[in-house]
Amino acid sequence: MVQSKIVIALMGFCCAGAEWVALRGDGYEIATDAGAATARSMAVRLEALRELLGGVKKVLPLRVVLTTNGGLYRSLRPSIGAAGFYQWSPGEDWVVVGWGGTDSERITSHELVHAFLEHSGPRRPLWLEEGLAEFYSTARAERNGWIIGSPIPSHDAAVRGAELSLFDETDESKAHTGKFYAQSWAVVHYLLTNPGVRDKSPRFFSLLADGWSAGAACREVFGYDSAALLRSAVAARRDTVFVGPLRAPVEAPPAVTLADTEEMLVSLALASGKPAVAAKLAKTPAQRGYLALADGKKDDAIRLFDSAIARGDADGAVYFERAMLTNDLALLEEAVKRSPLHAEARFALALRVADGARKIDLLREAVRIRPRNASMWHALALELERAGRLPEAAKAALQCRLSARHQADRDMAAGIARLLTVRDATGSPPKPAVTVPESWQGLRGDTTAEGMLVDFDCSAAPPVLSIVSNGETLKLRLARPSEVRVTGGTGIQHEFQCGAQKAPVRVEYIKSSLALAAIAFQ
Repeated sequence: MVQSKIVIALMGFCCAGAEWVALRGDGYEIATDAGAATARSMAVRLEALRELLGGVKKVLPLRVVLTTNGGLYRSLRPSIGAAGFYQWSPGEDWVVVGWGGTDSERITSHELVHAFLEHSGPRRPLWLEEGLAEFYSTARAERNGWIIGSPIPSHDAAVRGAELSLFDETDESKAHTGKFYAQSWAVVHYLLTNPGVRDKSPRFFSLLADGWSAGAACREVFGYDSAALLRSAVAARRDTVFVGPLRAPVEAPPAVTLADTEEMLVSLALASGKPAVAAKLAKTPAQRGYLALADGKKDDAIRLFDSAIARGDADGAVYFERAMLTNDLALLEEAVKRSPLHAEARFALALRVADGARKIDLLREAVRIRPRNASMWHALALELERAGRLPEAAKAALQCRLSARHQADRDMAAGIARLLTVRDATGSPPKPAVTVPESWQGLRGDTTAEGMLVDFDCSAAPPVLSIVSNGETLKLRLARPSEVRVTGGTGIQHEFQCGAQKAPVRVEYIKSSLALAAIAFQ
């Protein structure tokens, strides 16, 4: 207890309720300062939600953090209005909730559904993901099963009134509002509980998983458009359904005092993109190496990661970060060996090894771990196409499209689809516009250019490099900075300062998406 209080004090937060307990179950850990009873009740609920969702297993370890410390939670949350959040990180997933409100259990359940869905298959439309999370968040235990679908008063109030373009799957600007969540919940509630609809819903969901739009799937399955589905869902009664009997609940493991609160908080802060919070507690070379990396201090990060490796306490994630700093193939191999579930390490290694069969094996395992990563599916589709395995390549290309969340992802998916269309029509791959040197490792592009780097727009998402080449300005997206091969000059930390630039460069990029693959400073 003393250690935990010191930890919270160091972070500048109130010490009240600072004693943490942890409970470890099948593939998960629940850590909380709200007491052992809270940990045990949420463990039972987690197992029940897992069964309600079809018995899904976590591919990556799941760490659930429930804190009554408002200052701590506010320092970690992604936005002001978030009462809880799900966050993936290489090697493990996180669910974090500010505990203590009347809706804390339901909010935690919502985020747990996201954690289970993340590794269960291709990305579903955002409205469906949020609707499922809200629908199952209301589950309550009965004697022989669970009641699901209880009304959520705030949602019932919010669904009334002007309609929302709920099914515009390329426009996320309207998402994450109260009306969006409410109408997503109403539609999923309608699809899963309405007697005249629920028997047809599995086929509707299957078509969405095959890449059909909501409108086309509605017309095919229900005989009306998605606007009519939304109107019917808003007007429908909110009936509940009973699910059971379920297997006897697993007895919650015992909760014990959390031995290393610092490790948990530092890991959580780094995973949440809050290095300032992590910096208050980081002590080990590995932890300080991550902070140096976040600050763009490459040399310091290399020194600290090397120290962690020399001490013998470095996991695969440390080896991965160290390998990416100098493009070290041997260290990448060690990263995969030490952390087999580190999808990014497998992906990076696949982009660098020469053996085509091994590339495919590495990429298949990477997408098994991270089935919603468009870049990984894109790389797998390309390798399968190069191997002449066109039906498999087409399936991977479809998953690339389904996984796309941003325009750069959609452009990338469209590019591989065009490549496969040409290959299918001609029986042979199209000749690339430019021969790319084999010495350029990492991301593979299909086009090269030489010119002057004149601007680096850090405010864009993703950042954009402006390069004047042959009298024209080429705007390249820095979509995956850790995978870009940087050579020559003084390196990315110096040359990529935000704003105006003046540096001669040679670049490799993917023409269809304008994604930067490699840059050589001349």
